[in-house]
Amino acid sequence: MFYTRMGKQCARIKRSSIRQTTATKKRGINFGIAARAGKGLRRGLMAAMPNPTDRSMQSRFSGAIAKWLGQSAINTLQPCDHLPFLSSLPFTENDTFGERFKVPVSVSVNSGGVSVSMGSFIPVRNISAPSGTLSVKLIIAVAPARLTTGIPSGWQTEYIEIPFNNVAIPARILDFPVAANKGNIMVTAARLLYIGSKNNQLCIIEKKGFNPAGVINAAYF
Repeated sequence: MFYTRMGKQCARIKRSSIRQTTATKKRGINFGIAARAGKGLRRGLMAAMPNPTDRSMQSRFSGAIAKWLGQSAINTLQPCDHLPFLSSLPFTENDTFGERFKVPVSVSVNSGGVSVSMGSFIPVRNISAPSGTLSVKLIIAVAPARLTTGIPSGWQTEYIEIPFNNVAIPARILDFPVAANKGNIMVTAARLLYIGSKNNQLCIIEKKGFNPAGVINAAYF
């Protein structure tokens, strides 16, 4: 078929059929699985996402799941406590959670849910913050979803207020008793919000480079 585009004559050819290899078909199936799982997981992680509707972030999130799946058949997947590609995925491009929150954090998963352990720290030494910060809000969200369907199976979010001073914060463990059923993918994400003062009122400090958020662990049961 011939047509004119920007003043030039062009031709378009329509193939009668397109051959797909087995690997291509499998990647296509897994991409659909990743898209559904990503959508379901994001529902439970919204509190830890600066912009949940960001299409680029959504694409990177589902894309990380698809990379992990690769060409694997779902029924051949093995349990994994730390999924590649997804377990350290940032939600923001310019500032990562680990770069701003320099505190030892570990995540353990079991049949009872997720435990997040944080070592002791001194806020002004271990948290990078913009000038004028009075306190920091740490948000940790845990969300499981059925990998094959993307259907969430509950989620939990914790909010921790941290005064931004030189007083040591003791080590602590946060337990998230969310469903860790067979076939579930479980994602733990975190975000920092910086609180300051404007016109004698507390407010969130909006400054480029200080909106750290991302996945800190992902597991498959």
